Amino acid sequence: MHIKRIEIKNWLGIKELLFSPGKINVVSGDSGAGKTSLVEALEKVFTNKNRRTEVIRHGTGEAELFVELDDGLQTTRKVRSEKTDYLKIKHDSKAVANTEAFLKKLINGEIFRPIEFVQKSLKEQTEIILNMLAIDWTVEDIKSWFGEVPEADYQAHILQILKQIESLYYFERESINREINILRANIEGIKRDLPPNYDGAEWRDVNLQSLYRKLSEAEESNKRLKEAQAVIDSLSIRIEDIKQRSANAAEAKRLEYNRQRDLLAGTVKRLEDRIADEQIKINDVDIRISSEQTRLDAELQQAIERLKLQYQTKKQLVKDEIQQEAEQARAFIAEYREQAAEKKTALANIGELEQKDLAKIADHEASQIALERQKSGNAEAVLAETVWTDTEPLATAAQTAAEMKEYLREWERMNEIIKEKLAPKEARSADLTEKIQKARELPKELLKTAALPVDGLSVDAQGRIRINDTLIDGLSEGEALDFAFKLAKAQAGQLKVICVDGWQNLGSKQREIIEAAKQDDYQYFVLETVDGKDLNIDILEG
Repeated sequence: MHIKRIEIKNWLGIKELLFSPGKINVVSGDSGAGKTSLVEALEKVFTNKNRRTEVIRHGTGEAELFVELDDGLQTTRKVRSEKTDYLKIKHDSKAVANTEAFLKKLINGEIFRPIEFVQKSLKEQTEIILNMLAIDWTVEDIKSWFGEVPEADYQAHILQILKQIESLYYFERESINREINILRANIEGIKRDLPPNYDGAEWRDVNLQSLYRKLSEAEESNKRLKEAQAVIDSLSIRIEDIKQRSANAAEAKRLEYNRQRDLLAGTVKRLEDRIADEQIKINDVDIRISSEQTRLDAELQQAIERLKLQYQTKKQLVKDEIQQEAEQARAFIAEYREQAAEKKTALANIGELEQKDLAKIADHEASQIALERQKSGNAEAVLAETVWTDTEPLATAAQTAAEMKEYLREWERMNEIIKEKLAPKEARSADLTEKIQKARELPKELLKTAALPVDGLSVDAQGRIRINDTLIDGLSEGEALDFAFKLAKAQAGQLKVICVDGWQNLGSKQREIIEAAKQDDYQYFVLETVDGKDLNIDILEG
């Protein structure tokens, strides 16, 4: 199916164009003359897509596009700035229903441009080729393959989606494996700090308190045996020691009472001396008063008259002080006599107290000796009733259990890390490995169901395109161009139209392309830029 007639009005760079294209049509002209406008007009007619924002010729309000095919199909599309766009399709003079859908069946996506394809990035080329591989799939298939619907661009081709899923799972597994390695290192670090072949379950239920209690009971029993034997062995020594200590205590008491006698006698002597001294003050009071008054009278005579009253007061004060001192002396005498009487009584009784304390010491000596003899009898009973126990095995067992239990918390922490953290992550890593493998194997299986558009074309498990085992970005310029034309023919739909832009850059390939085009059943629009030339269309073959 080819284009028989084209009419274009007010579309992009074309004011008005009417021609009947042949099999090979060379559209030439300077940049902006309307070459690309012609091809974009054909794309607009069949796909209703614009490559540019403003497509109506500047200064006009409507662009009209008309295309008639060689089977009689006529399509009129009007693009309006003030009104709704218009589309009408007739076939054999009858209107066609569901117009847009009908037109889209005529071409596969858009009119193919081999030169433009060669100039696209590897990613864009891959997407175009993959979109030509018809592989049926649904989101439910994804869920059945992986047990879930992973995050991916589900508008992309299924092979690209699978690659995205593989990468998603791979990076997740990589992250989890890093965490697993950290956890394993942590576990190994804990193991290094544990005794060799340590099993916490063996020590978890060991009753450390019971072991220590048995050890304590054995040590206490042995202690009683040792003490009983020591009591028996040292009875006579202890009795002699008690007697010696009693003698020392009695001598200390005698010395203490002698010191008290001397202290009390000295105190009585000092108090009697003070009484005598104070009595002298009392006995000499009149003499002292007379002497002082005489001294003051002589002093008064020598003073001036105005001081008489002052000295009279002084005389009275001296008299009062001396009398007060005498009264105080009498009070001291009474107090000292009372204290002396008490000390004399204590001195008289000290001998009796001494005898009582010495008697107490003797009684204490006798009771201590009796107690020691009783202990000796108890010790013999202990020796007869008590069996000596070797405590070293008990002590070793208790110490070993105590040391092993100190590691129990770290052992339990290690097992918790294994159970709660490591095991789930290892399970997830293994699950991700299966999913990654699935994502890598699925493309091979799916490609078995897809019809390849070009002989020699293959798609590997990574979604990379190859031609005769060479990646498409590794093709030479000539190989890439040949592949682009083969792909253009494979991609074309019922409307077998191919557009070749940049014709002036193809050099020696022009003749080869023309000769090949003459032999196939495709219709070509060849765009050639010629400086200074208006839009021109040459039909090389009708």
